[in-house]
Amino acid sequence: MSTKNLALINNLNLPSSPLPNDKQQQLAKIINQMDSNQSLWLSGYLAARAEFYNDSNLTHKLTQTDNKQADQQSKLTVLYGSQTGNGKSIAEDLQQQAKNADISTEIFSLADFKVKQLAKKSLVTLVISTHGEGEAPDDAEAFHDQLFSKKAPDLSHLKYSVLALGDSSYEMFCQTGLEIDERLTELGGKRIHQRIDCDVDFESAASKWIEEILSEVKSLVVSESSSDNITALPVPNVVTSKNSPVINKLNPFLAEISTIQKITARDSIKDTYHIELSINPDLIQYQPGDSVGVVARNNSKSVDQILSYWQLDESEPHTFKTHTLSIRELLVEHIEITQLSKPFIQFLAKEIDNKTLQELATSHASFLDYCQDHQLLDLLLKFDPEHKIPVQDILNELRSITPRLYSIASSQTTEEDEIHLTINLEPATTSGQRGLASGLLCDTAEVGDEVAIYIEPNQNFRLPENDHIPVIMIGPGTGIAPFRAFLQQREASGAQGGNWLFFGNPNFSSDFLYQAEWLKMKKSGLLDQISVAFSRDQTHKIYVQDRLKDQAKQIWEWLEKGAHIYVCGDAKYMAKDVERTLIEIIEVHGKLSTDDAKNHLKTLKQNNRYQKDVY
Repeated sequence: MSTKNLALINNLNLPSSPLPNDKQQQLAKIINQMDSNQSLWLSGYLAARAEFYNDSNLTHKLTQTDNKQADQQSKLTVLYGSQTGNGKSIAEDLQQQAKNADISTEIFSLADFKVKQLAKKSLVTLVISTHGEGEAPDDAEAFHDQLFSKKAPDLSHLKYSVLALGDSSYEMFCQTGLEIDERLTELGGKRIHQRIDCDVDFESAASKWIEEILSEVKSLVVSESSSDNITALPVPNVVTSKNSPVINKLNPFLAEISTIQKITARDSIKDTYHIELSINPDLIQYQPGDSVGVVARNNSKSVDQILSYWQLDESEPHTFKTHTLSIRELLVEHIEITQLSKPFIQFLAKEIDNKTLQELATSHASFLDYCQDHQLLDLLLKFDPEHKIPVQDILNELRSITPRLYSIASSQTTEEDEIHLTINLEPATTSGQRGLASGLLCDTAEVGDEVAIYIEPNQNFRLPENDHIPVIMIGPGTGIAPFRAFLQQREASGAQGGNWLFFGNPNFSSDFLYQAEWLKMKKSGLLDQISVAFSRDQTHKIYVQDRLKDQAKQIWEWLEKGAHIYVCGDAKYMAKDVERTLIEIIEVHGKLSTDDAKNHLKTLKQNNRYQKDVY
């Protein structure tokens, strides 16, 4: 380096320099010892460093990068797929408890999470329900397909655990959870906890899983004390003030019953009721497509019959799960007596040598048929008339009461302080028993009585945000309920998109639910079309899928214009028949192969243009 340049460097003691004098002297001393190549390298290094770090402190930047990488290693990703909201509530509970334990978390619905994102996660818990006969819930269908595709990523870095939700009365109990658990292992994932399969009364098993998971996670992650790392799950349908209680399944709202009106005729084969509940809109908020959970107690008369059968004093103490109370309190408030479970029938089949009972325990079809019009008392009177099985043994095998969900038949935009429901009163069983919630709301309750409720949001059954998009609504029977809410909302918002309603029931004269309302909407122009199918008004039965076939060309034209399709009602038959018909329509009028037509419908589903609320 030239003497002139060294002199310049030695005199870099400028007022604007960020270096203190001693640092400047050290720098000058080092530079004086460098040759020209070393000086050139240093100048380039410092220039690149200044540009890359934008004059920020290097240590701070490196620490930021390291923290980001460490955060991905230490963060617990909570995923959920839920049809009725139970999976979501468990996931939220896990997240909250993780937050309380200073574990950094993030939470996603599987509807908003792609399988390829797993490649960037290291620690995952997944709460997943099984819908229908072994199917993934609607919000997890795309994730499930991606996971089993050839493009699924290598997950050898992943540590995970699955909590599966299901109903053991179904043949494919927790099937989706089982499949996902095994597939994650195939892709290289390592379990941090064995999969837990939960039945309908899942609370105890889920709580234990959360406790054990957090214990495992604590040993694997770097705890974060700052709440800034917690990604909160939004709850769009609940607005509360600081002093307002949060309404949920564990803390329901007592709604007054303001209307109980039968809306099928006397000669109908169905007893369908329109129910109106008064609510406080500051505590209860809902959107079209949501459901209401009814938290009901067992009917006192039904409990009296069971006590009489068992010949028990109502004050006699017994134990059910974690509760030790009088047998009457247990039967009224805690024990499920209106729905039979397959595990309970299998238990009876081991205790009682009866050919019919053995068939119920082994044949899923026979079990389902029997459950349609039989409850606990019917079963016991038939197969254990002398009550030889000890009561406590029976209690050990029974389930807890669970809330009943009903689609909301009103829009809060028009019915601010009310919730409307459309409910079929279940026929009485051989011993005169009714359904738990339907029996309460349609049979035993009176106007002015109160019922405990909460809102179960359904993000997978929503009107399009764009009011110009046309919608096709298919809802036979009480499946019409959410579409009454949809149309009220579309009318209130002045939506310009077309509305086409498909409705079916046994007879026109006795079962045309809300007929006057639909005709008024048709006259006003809100309803572009209404297609009805009354199955028993002619010798050959006609269903909603038949009306879809009749209008196949126009259905396709609506789809081509961007229409959204909604289906609500029976999952076992109607929903499957409707889906097959839609595939046929797409195949014929879209001029596609069957496989391409199926993929087209799947794409509609993935784009939220085909949504179902079936049960």
